Amino acid sequence: MSENVLTGQIAVVTGATAYIGRACAEKLAALGAHVVVSGRNRSKGEAVAADIVAAGGSASYENGDLSQVESMQQLAERVMREHGRIDMLVVSGAGASHDSQAFRLFHEMQAEHWQQYIEAHWLSRVYSLQAFAPHMRSARQGSIVLVGTDAGRVATVGESMIGGATGGMMQMSRTLSREFGRDGVRINVVSVSFVSDAIPRWQSGSQALLDSHDGMLKQLQKRMLFDVRCEDVAQAVAFFAGPQARAITGQTLSVNGGLSTLG
Repeated sequence: MSENVLTGQIAVVTGATAYIGRACAEKLAALGAHVVVSGRNRSKGEAVAADIVAAGGSASYENGDLSQVESMQQLAERVMREHGRIDMLVVSGAGASHDSQAFRLFHEMQAEHWQQYIEAHWLSRVYSLQAFAPHMRSARQGSIVLVGTDAGRVATVGESMIGGATGGMMQMSRTLSREFGRDGVRINVVSVSFVSDAIPRWQSGSQALLDSHDGMLKQLQKRMLFDVRCEDVAQAVAFFAGPQARAITGQTLSVNGGLSTLG
């Protein structure tokens, strides 16, 4: 992808204070976009924006909480007031935050866990879409990329609710590609599994999963053919967000190092 291909574009990246979200923000800025770095931690978000500017890019920070619909609405309104347009929306974060629910076998879950999984892996995306999509549809242009987990595509022990919620999110995006496409807005999904330079985002999970063979994460690593890093996910996100994918919508791309191959 050529440099400056996104010059003049306004990109909003949620969950951009660390790991995959940060890598996406840095990649879009390197391609010329002004990136609105969003997250709950102001000091970390401002530091990310400052690093992007120091590297020659354009960025600013705006507070936003993916789990709160009002927060997302306020974020979209602030971006519109400041920049007058929103060309790209990348929704990362929440699903693998330090305070999100860990991997659990279904029989170990309590009723209160179910809503938390759905909130983190599906509704957080709904809240962002509800806030930002109307502005993009009114402008009759834009690209949305949702970041999720491959558990939404591949049955994974310990991720029944995580995978169920993400699978719902993926089906939603396919339906919305038909609805939003009428107004010139594209929507795609990038799904990931184990990301080697984002290990701290993984929670310990069920003891039964930790005790199984070498543990859940080591089993995933053993099955992967290629190492996956945050930069690899960001490359896929940038492709979907940019003009090279102008004819692509309603798709899900797995960046999983060959862990699984899907039809």
